[in-house]
Amino acid sequence: MLGFRYSIAILALGSIVLNASDGFDDDFGGDEEIKIVEVKKEKPKDFTYYGDVSFLSSYNYAHKSPANSNLNDFRGLSSAKISSNINLEYKINDNYKIKSTLKVFKDFIYDIKSDDYNTVPKDYDQDIEINELYVQGKINNKFDITHGRQVVVWGKSDNIRITDTLNSLDNTSPGMVDIKDLRLARVMTKLDYFVNTQWSVNTILLHENRFSKLPQFGSDYAPANETMANNMTVDEPNKSFENRGIALSANGNLEGQDVSIYYANQYVDNTEYRSNMLGLAYNKVLGSYLLKTEIAYFDNYDSDLIDSKIDSLIGAEYNGISEGSISLEIANKDDEIQYALRFTQSYINNTLDFTTLYSGFGKDLKDGGFVRTWFDYAIDDKISTNFGVMTYQGGDNARFEMIKDNDRIFGSVKYNF
Repeated sequence: MLGFRYSIAILALGSIVLNASDGFDDDFGGDEEIKIVEVKKEKPKDFTYYGDVSFLSSYNYAHKSPANSNLNDFRGLSSAKISSNINLEYKINDNYKIKSTLKVFKDFIYDIKSDDYNTVPKDYDQDIEINELYVQGKINNKFDITHGRQVVVWGKSDNIRITDTLNSLDNTSPGMVDIKDLRLARVMTKLDYFVNTQWSVNTILLHENRFSKLPQFGSDYAPANETMANNMTVDEPNKSFENRGIALSANGNLEGQDVSIYYANQYVDNTEYRSNMLGLAYNKVLGSYLLKTEIAYFDNYDSDLIDSKIDSLIGAEYNGISEGSISLEIANKDDEIQYALRFTQSYINNTLDFTTLYSGFGKDLKDGGFVRTWFDYAIDDKISTNFGVMTYQGGDNARFEMIKDNDRIFGSVKYNF
């Protein structure tokens, strides 16, 4: 009898559940099944690559006709360059990887205007170079190591280099490209020690002396006199043990502020002597402002002809503008005052960026300088364009007086892969 009652209760409960299910079917669409889809996590690839291919062109509109037929005629179209940057990365294991950057370009302007160029500047028509090639890895939770040709950025300034001395620059077209895209990698061994989450210490052995690339004879940025142009370049010291250098840094990422202390013993860029450099860089966030300062002392221990010097910089960046910023940096470098004023504004959901940069020299801005104004527009995730105007100001500084007629318009199309 008790079992019968339990059976009746079970049947009643089943009926209630079935009726309830029918009711829910009416409200939510019937007998649809819920499928659980398992998403398989794709294993990271051991070998990856990415980069870009660009076409760049420029038009000189301020040059005068050459003084004689032996000189290059720089008027009109001045560049028709196809270039590519290819970045490669190979994962050796969970702790170590190899990274490399290959740069290739061909400028067809010297073929298109062969009658106007009696002299083709060295390495201006085409080049292929492995700029970066290094092994990077983690020894343990405290130590990282990187060996090979690499870029190490020092300092806080975006426009003027004071303590940023470890990597030379490609200065073959002064002012046309930002510093961050000009650095030339050099062979180093870098050991990073992480004291805690805020402080790190870096020890760097400098195995290669690589000097900045300067304008070559035949370029509109170099003297028309071949002897004068060739004398601008100093041969790099060989890679013997006694020519190697060393660098040390301590970096603190503190709340609302960063501080770095630097030391380097190395050859001074494009000279035949070495120097000890001791530097300090500091920045601090105050509301919408970023304040920054750098100072560096260079001694003259390797040359009686060169005096010791102190280079310094102060700057401020205001980010209170909607989708924009403005910054001003003032430096005393090589006993010359230098100013850098930059304004940037983004439009159309950050797909169109407008930037203008003024760089002036001399306490009263009479030594020369330049203004570069340009637009960057991202058509989509793969394709972007660039268009701008570059104007140079002559002055008491001979290097700017020499290139004051190099005003030009420029543009490019880039495909990222």
